[in-house]
Amino acid sequence: MNWKLIICSLLVVFPAFADDFKSANGLYDAGKFADAAAVYEKIEPKSAHVYYNLGNALFRQGKVGLAILNYEQARRLSPRDPDILANLRFAQTKLGVDEVNAPPKAWQRYLRSTVESRTLREWAVYELVGLWLTLLAVGACLYFPKMRTGLLILSVAGFVGFAVSTFALVNRRALAEAIVTISDSEARFAPLQDSTVHFRLAEGTKVAIREDRGQWLFVERADGQQGWVKAEAIGRI
Repeated sequence: MNWKLIICSLLVVFPAFADDFKSANGLYDAGKFADAAAVYEKIEPKSAHVYYNLGNALFRQGKVGLAILNYEQARRLSPRDPDILANLRFAQTKLGVDEVNAPPKAWQRYLRSTVESRTLREWAVYELVGLWLTLLAVGACLYFPKMRTGLLILSVAGFVGFAVSTFALVNRRALAEAIVTISDSEARFAPLQDSTVHFRLAEGTKVAIREDRGQWLFVERADGQQGWVKAEAIGRI
């Protein structure tokens, strides 16, 4: 591995990132929201702050669906940031999709909020810690028989943590989600333009992608409604 090349690349990328971010912020402060959004879009890789500011610039242009998409992307990188969460809720309320995007049952809402409260990296760390805690506690029972009860309790706690973390990781990695970015999009019974419309999706609606056929995506709304939607009508989180 050529470490000199990597270090030189970082020295070039980071100043450019900072300059573009500062430039975009200046355009935003000047009220040039479209220009600011264009600069934010060019920044790679995007941090939570970049996605958040891009969402704000799009929101100020009235592109609320796209703003929600970027707030969701920011939340994936920084799931407990109060500003990101507040702006996401505000944008969803503005489009009237806050209730549509919430699962209908309380336990489903709790499960989703728990899984989304941590990043993939955090869940991976918890999984590793839970696994090692379980193995070490079980192994220690052989050498410290007088402490067996406490160690068994510790091993159970570690295993529960490992199981919960694994469940969260599997769900986060397996679930492909998207945001409807075009107002009043049609979900059809089949991936055909002349197929019967099953239901309509409001701008800002969050959906899970169940099948991808290129131009058509089979999606599922939080309430379980499923249908085929044009790929151009949604943006992947």
